[in-house]
Amino acid sequence: MADHTLVVNAPQQAEARPNLLRMLAPTIRDIAVPLAAYYALHAAGYSDFAALLAGALISGVIVLVEVVRARRVDAMSALILAGFVFGIVSSLISGDARMMIVRDSLTTGVIGLAFGISALLGKPLTYIAARKAFSANPQKLAEMEYKYENIPAVRKLHNRIAAMWGAGLIGESGLRVVLAYQLPISTMAWLSTVLALSVTTVLMVITIRTVKRVRRTEASAAAGYASEHE
Repeated sequence: MADHTLVVNAPQQAEARPNLLRMLAPTIRDIAVPLAAYYALHAAGYSDFAALLAGALISGVIVLVEVVRARRVDAMSALILAGFVFGIVSSLISGDARMMIVRDSLTTGVIGLAFGISALLGKPLTYIAARKAFSANPQKLAEMEYKYENIPAVRKLHNRIAAMWGAGLIGESGLRVVLAYQLPISTMAWLSTVLALSVTTVLMVITIRTVKRVRRTEASAAAGYASEHE
């Protein structure tokens, strides 16, 4: 019952505002509301299917509200909405409530695959997302583009982070799919969320620390260069 709406934006957010709690807040909200709906309805006597369906619908409404506010549908929102449709339709057809849990995993897996392919092609999603994030700040955008185009280490950093997110999300996705058919639905309702949030948090922490380390190295190199030319 979790998605990864925050994943694509993580690297540039690490550069701009290295505050993990602030970065995770939207994801926690998107997870907590449908999860609370599931357990409330389950406690009221509704079936796993009905409770999960209600949670999925609430998640879908949250994403739709964000789309309406932004007045546009980006690739991430489209993917998440497609995942909701897949999970609800497949569950209604098969009558298997677990498909709504698997839906989250498949969405995560597709996002992870996109990260991995982008790294292999040398066009990391982290850079594409960073350009989008800095589009309102021409000076920052120009500085970032210059570094990416002219400093091999920066391109390597973007590819490395994109590959890391790809591997992490694909691994998490596969684990959740396996567990969805090995454990009770009531267990997976919360465990799926815990796994998603834990992996996302770990990847964000690594990303933030990596970016900070690179920036410290750049600052030291710049200071050394300045002292040599005084």
